[in-house]
Amino acid sequence: MVTTYQLTLDDFLAFQNDMIHHSNQYKRARGVWLRYMNLPLFALGYAAAFFLVPRPESIGLSLLITVGIGLLFALLLRPLLKDLHAPLALWQTRRVLNKQDTWPKDVTLQLSDTIVEMQTVRGNVHRTTQVPWTSILKVNENETHRFLYYEEDEALIIPKVKDGVTEVEQSEIERILDKHMNTEKHTSSR
Repeated sequence: MVTTYQLTLDDFLAFQNDMIHHSNQYKRARGVWLRYMNLPLFALGYAAAFFLVPRPESIGLSLLITVGIGLLFALLLRPLLKDLHAPLALWQTRRVLNKQDTWPKDVTLQLSDTIVEMQTVRGNVHRTTQVPWTSILKVNENETHRFLYYEEDEALIIPKVKDGVTEVEQSEIERILDKHMNTEKHTSSR
């Protein structure tokens, strides 16, 4: 089965969003980001307590109150930091990729009995990726895309709804994926 479509920046960002929520690499990066961002939050809470809270006469008690408020401030805002990591990472990726003139890319997807082949063309650059069915680690889906991961941070992006990909082709893709994939599909709600 062969189908053609255009891969856009939004398709690639959908892949990045899926990777942010499912890859160990991004989980580690988010953990490091949270640790480093807790320091400015603590400093902000400490400074607010130092300047806004009346100081008791005891230096030890004053220090305990300001440090306690700083820690409380950092702990209370930690969930907000967790929620901000994915949008900030996507925003950063979008900024970098918008500066490059590489989108959209013409894609030809060929699903055969032994391999999945994706040919991308952008200007004079032609790239062919051939992945045996046995090398596909997992399939993640969201409402608009399928991601066939062949490495932790590399996947073939197959849009579900796209100009050039008909519903008949989508059902054929689904049938072929069901036939060849022994791995479990992961549906993403994000």
